[in-house]
Order: sequence, then structure tokens, then C-alpha cells
Amino acid sequence: MKRYTENDSLWVKLQSETRPIFLYGTGNGADKILDVCTRFSIPVEGVFASSDFVRSRTFRDMPVQSLSAIEEKYGDDFVVLLAFGTTLSSVAENIKAVAEKHTLYIPEVPLYGTDLFTYEYYLEHLEEIESAYSLFADERSKQVYEDMIGFRLSGEPKLLANAEPIAVSYAELLANKDVFYAVDCGAYKGDSTKMMVDTLRPWNIVAVEPDPKTFLKLSAYAENEARSNVTCVNAAVGKEDTTAFFMASASRGSGKEGLSKSAKMREVTVRSVDSILEGEIIDLLKLDVEGDETEALLGAAETVKGSLPNLAVSVYHRTGDIFELTLKVREMLPDFKLYLRREECIPAWDITLFAVRN
Repeated sequence: MKRYTENDSLWVKLQSETRPIFLYGTGNGADKILDVCTRFSIPVEGVFASSDFVRSRTFRDMPVQSLSAIEEKYGDDFVVLLAFGTTLSSVAENIKAVAEKHTLYIPEVPLYGTDLFTYEYYLEHLEEIESAYSLFADERSKQVYEDMIGFRLSGEPKLLANAEPIAVSYAELLANKDVFYAVDCGAYKGDSTKMMVDTLRPWNIVAVEPDPKTFLKLSAYAENEARSNVTCVNAAVGKEDTTAFFMASASRGSGKEGLSKSAKMREVTVRSVDSILEGEIIDLLKLDVEGDETEALLGAAETVKGSLPNLAVSVYHRTGDIFELTLKVREMLPDFKLYLRREECIPAWDITLFAVRN
């Protein structure tokens, strides 16, 4: 696996940058990037947004400008820090166009938790990072993993290229594994459940979703899904049965540490996978639970031990997930093959660790 130096660190590069630095985008991501820049004494000259989002407003006491206005004043010689995420190809093309004219980085700031992937963090966890790398079963997985470690450190957009639709990953890795009974934790509106039905055709699926508004849409999907029996559970997934406060935004910003400023705090039921299933044997467990994947795995220990199911676990919500969860899954399923795949999106979101029966 490639070893990185301090010169590869985006934050180190920005500390020595002499050109003006601008944020592209506003909101939660921009807040986090500005906080890190302040922490490292990195000056930010201003902020701009796409034309449709400029309006007459400010962000952190800076006027939100258009890119053309900044180019008119500074020319092309400035640095852009992308401060939002997208899965839309049209938006990705706009970002690509900006990157072709200007130096553009995509800073990696944690979705959940406070750990920042600095060079010091990299060195501190290097043994774990390299141990996890050695566990992957194919070169594609190792390349995705190496790219994601490099991206977290450098913010280089080119490292996001190795990606594919999640349905392709499921079909490639699980289609011949006789998945009759699946559990979808973090089912959202039913998108991932439908993808499982489309690619794997399980007889039964338990779809678990905590956000009340989103759960209504999931239930509506389940009622109309004739190809599989979909049972819906309105709960968050954790280590044990309890309750928790949950930021409900009916979006991917929902969670115990909700990302959306417009989210409403609600008390929700928390269930462990073991409690939900009560000893039933399953073939696939998918966990995409907004930063609670480790807790969810602990709450599925008996199910994993008894069923030996294939796993599909999101490993991008917290800074250390990509190596910590890989090592945890290897501990739980030592004889399974491990694969890493990533969907097309900006930044390095939607990374899935697959543990597949031999």
C-alpha cells in the first residue's frame, strides 16, 4: 500500500498557499471546513455558490458571490475548496468545469464525530490502516481503499474516479449467494430495499428505518412490492433496545447526530438486530445507519454468529470507519471474503464493505 508524507496533506498545503482561497458552497459542510481552516490559521478570502443559490445573502459574515464575480476580480489564479456533496451527474459536471479552470480540492471533514484525517491522524492509525488493506480479497477493493485513504488526506478529486452503481456491486458480489432472507437497516424510503429485490430477489426482507416521515414512504413501497415480502420496522438500530433522540429531516441528514439544520429532534425507539430477528436465520445484513454502524454490529452479534450472513456495511460516516469496521467485520467473520466498493458521488461517501461467504 502506498505510504504518504506530510506534503500530501491538504491542510499542510493550504497553510503554505499564497493564492486566495474560496469556498464553493454554503451550509453544514462549509461550516466544518471554515472551522478547520480557522484551527490551522488558513485564511479564506470568500465564498461563492452556483448561480441559482447566490441571491442576496451572507455566509459566516461573508457575502455569497458568483464564480464569475470572483473571476472578474481575481482572474483564474485562486484555490477552490468544495464544501458540499452531490450524487447528481449534472452537478458533478459543474464541479468538473470549475476544476478545469482552477485548483480545486474537496476537503474531507467528518460527517459524524470530530476526528479529522490529518497527517498526524494517518500516522497514529497507520498500522490499522495497513492491516485493513491486507484483508481485501481483490485488487479492485485494495485500489478503492488506497484511493479513499489518499483522498481523505489530500482532498484530490481524481481519487474519486473508482466507482460504480451500488446495484452493480450487489449483483457482482452477492447474486449467486442464495439470498433468501435479507435485513435492510437504514432502508430510507425503500430505495435500497428495492435494489435488493431487483438484484437478489429475496423471499423476505426486514426493512428498518427510524425517521417517521421517511418510514411512511417506506411502508407505502412495501405494500406495493409484490416480488418479496417486505416487513417494515420503525426504529433506529443500535447495540441494545432503548430509546434515543434523533434528528429527523426526512433526508440523508437524519440521525442521532443529524446533519441538517432544519431537522427536528424526536425521541425514537432503538432496536438491536438480534432483538428484531429473535433468532431467525438470515442471508444478508445491510447496515447504513448514519454513523452507528459499530453499535449496530455489536447489536447483531448473535445473528451474525448464528446465521453467518453476508454483510454490506457503510464505512464512511466516521473518519476511522473504513479501517476500524473492516477489522471488526474480519473479527466477526474470519472466513469470509472482504470487498470494498464505492458509488459515484462527491465527496467520498457511499463506501460499502462487503463480507461474502466463500
